[in-house]
Amino acid sequence: METIDLSIPAMKSAHCQFAVRNAVTNSGAKVKNIYPSRLIAELADGIDRSAVIDAIEKAGYKVHE
Repeated sequence: METIDLSIPAMKSAHCQFAVRNAVTNSGAKVKNIYPSRLIAELADGIDRSAVIDAIEKAGYKVHE
């Protein structure tokens, strides 16, 4: 399993974190930790980083790499 650490500057409130957590979970990844503006997730086999980023951006949040 690969661990990714993403910067999501607009994800500050609990509501934003909830929306991003749902997007990441629905993409097939597992959220390890979520903080204001930062997400750490584990990618399951067959899930790649770009799929998780796409899911987050479709939820309305820009990911800075």
